[in-house]
Amino acid sequence: MTNKTNPANEKEEFDLPPNYRPMTGGQLRLAVPEKPGFHRHWFRGTPARIAQARQAGYEFVNPEDVDVVNFDLAGSGLESGNTDLGDSRVSVISGDDIGMNGQPGRLYLMECPQKYFDHAQNLLMQQVDMTADALRGGMVGSGQAGEQRGDTSKRYIKEGQNQSLFIRKQP
Repeated sequence: MTNKTNPANEKEEFDLPPNYRPMTGGQLRLAVPEKPGFHRHWFRGTPARIAQARQAGYEFVNPEDVDVVNFDLAGSGLESGNTDLGDSRVSVISGDDIGMNGQPGRLYLMECPQKYFDHAQNLLMQQVDMTADALRGGMVGSGQAGEQRGDTSKRYIKEGQNQSLFIRKQP
């Protein structure tokens, strides 16, 4: 005899443990909570890349501000997955490169004020727009040293060709 539950009965209530994540859902390894007014980004841990990020206004994220998904096989699932032994920076092993010292490369979580990030994106879009304008106008290479009169016929876009490829889509 099968034990069927009556749909009219109330559902059983139970408490889930803190930080419960069902096995059926995917987990993003680098997912971190957003912070209002800031842009967060994972940077490769090379000295040059970190220095570049610092010059752009990025600072290291405080480990108490985030809970990184824990992929430690033998560790506690209740602790953050931050693998920086100094606990002063949020970092994880990148998994795709080896440093000069033979150690696995790391990714560091950094943040900057949103206004800095928006300014940098606007500068990037200006460069993209200038390149697209040059491609639309067939002017790539125009005025370069050594350019010959016949070079204009060998440019990427000739007059009258479909140029919709180089028109930015509006959001």
